[in-house]
Amino acid sequence: MMKKILVPFDGSETAHRALEFAAGLGQPFGSEIMVVNVIVPYDFTKVPPRKPKNAIEEAEMAAKEPEPTPLDIAKVLLDKLGYTSASYRLIVDIDPAERILEYAKNSEVDMIILGNRGMGMLAELLMGSVSMKISQYADCPVVIVK
Repeated sequence: MMKKILVPFDGSETAHRALEFAAGLGQPFGSEIMVVNVIVPYDFTKVPPRKPKNAIEEAEMAAKEPEPTPLDIAKVLLDKLGYTSASYRLIVDIDPAERILEYAKNSEVDMIILGNRGMGMLAELLMGSVSMKISQYADCPVVIVK
């Protein structure tokens, strides 16, 4: 029986598909879906917000809605699917695969479901594929969704 399913979620298209797959798989078992987002603190592939040029532009920027985080997006997606048994966790670390594996082990998850490609191109170039590392070193079954 699957009590806990871990879904690393970065907001990418494959992460969306992985979360939908996890919801479909976990629904009959009443599984808890544990959504985790690992961000790299110095990811230079992300463009920092530009500074306002004047007070008017500063006020306009302050009035804008902040961009939803990957965890916000995951919550909206699971809510749309009617999935109520979910938890969300943000982790900041330089090695996403290591933290996901550690979190899975400490939380005693029954399965990890993740997308085959994420949004962190720089991290993938420097450290290798996160999904590859997780599939090799996880203590539980891993499903990689394309």
